[in-house]
Amino acid sequence: MWAGFSRFEVTYTDSSDKEGSTFEYYVSDRETLMSFEAQKGTAMIYSIPGVATLWSNIGYVGVKTSQECRGIVKDTFAIIQSYAVRPLFFLGFGTKGGPEDVSAVKTIDLHSEEDTRVQINPGDHMIIGGPWSLRGEVTRSTSGIKFTIHHEFFGKNGKEANLNLKGLWIDNKTSIPVEENESLDGWLVCMAGKYSYENGNSVYAPLFEDTSNLNNVGDVKALTKPSNGRAKGARR
Repeated sequence: MWAGFSRFEVTYTDSSDKEGSTFEYYVSDRETLMSFEAQKGTAMIYSIPGVATLWSNIGYVGVKTSQECRGIVKDTFAIIQSYAVRPLFFLGFGTKGGPEDVSAVKTIDLHSEEDTRVQINPGDHMIIGGPWSLRGEVTRSTSGIKFTIHHEFFGKNGKEANLNLKGLWIDNKTSIPVEENESLDGWLVCMAGKYSYENGNSVYAPLFEDTSNLNNVGDVKALTKPSNGRAKGARR
């Protein structure tokens, strides 16, 4: 119910006196951007469906196939997604409704004894181990829906643990904050491909044969599908 945002921001802390880690998510015309702090500064994962996923500040650059990128990025995409899935699930579970049900202020106060399985995408999920509880507030403002949530649970060592989440949910039309003229020199560009089966074996084929003319983000965006349904420059 809360997945229809254009921009979503959440900050995680395990103590109210700590600065915490902030994750930002943007959705615009099927493109998505995830932003988070990494060792080398702010890292970004920019997905252009059917064309490529671009990664910045992860320690690797260059244009590669999605198959070549698998050994580099591993499960990072799903991990960063999960940092949004958890609070989005808490918002729906805690308010017992969607964003349209928040007209002013809603209080969250609930407890669950059960382990809870939360789907991230068709191939990934996370488990919130019981017993666990939520307390907090969800407030509609002129800038969007703000939330503060306190999550209590038991960690892997069996000790009680705490997690504080605060953030902002917006569904107004927005744009991806990446300029089209930005050079690809600082990005790892993972070009889309597809798998097929030949003689019982899985065979990978890149969707784009020639990537030598890709110099900036706009060049990658220009490969998106035209009205005839085929991606520009895609293999036949």
